[in-house]
Amino acid sequence: MENIPEKKWFNYFNNIRNKYNTRLSKSKAIVLFLDAKDSTKNHVNLFKGEDNDFFNVLQEAAIYFTKKYNCIALAGTDEISLIIEDTDRFIDTINNEKKFRTHDTVSVFSQYFFEFFNERYKGKIFWHCNCFNIQKEKILSYLKYKSAGILKGSTAYFLKHKGVKNPYGIKLEEKLKIFATYEDSNIIDDYKEGILYLSGSRIDIEEYFKGNVVKISKSDSNSSDNFISLDDFDKLF
Repeated sequence: MENIPEKKWFNYFNNIRNKYNTRLSKSKAIVLFLDAKDSTKNHVNLFKGEDNDFFNVLQEAAIYFTKKYNCIALAGTDEISLIIEDTDRFIDTINNEKKFRTHDTVSVFSQYFFEFFNERYKGKIFWHCNCFNIQKEKILSYLKYKSAGILKGSTAYFLKHKGVKNPYGIKLEEKLKIFATYEDSNIIDDYKEGILYLSGSRIDIEEYFKGNVVKISKSDSNSSDNFISLDDFDKLF
């Protein structure tokens, strides 16, 4: 066998590893996107319900991590996006070598998120996690894009429980028309486009899209009009 110096072997395999392990930019925002694995297959109730259900624990996670990292988050249906601009503060908790690699970031943060969520949730949820950079001036566009996706998902999920066939395949405009025909569709009005958080506080998403930061009080966000108990879940749908 050819006697190849150890350093060359190290560099060869290290280069292969890094080829598929993108370096994150410190000058751009970091996005962490997580969605629950097989949430609909496992019959998880994604609507607002009782304490320690999926919806409320996801909101608790959004509050906790946006406060911890002084960042913004959009949570809805079975997913959450965290957008971090203070990259140094964030990466210090992930990798103190400051390598800013996507695989390192995903592998560590997803464990933090998994632990936080499942310590509070009544079951156990596994998560897909992605990490990438976006330009800071594109943060608003990203949030609008994800909000539109949450709207598609939440209304389709509602219609699915109403017996509508293949609601995920219906175009959004048509889906919203069908959605509006149900008298109880207002039960998800408060969160059908996702819930926005900034540094631990809930923010009015419509106002934020207009360029304003308006906090929503805890009493407003906990309105009983938008609450579905686990006992009533099957009866309503």
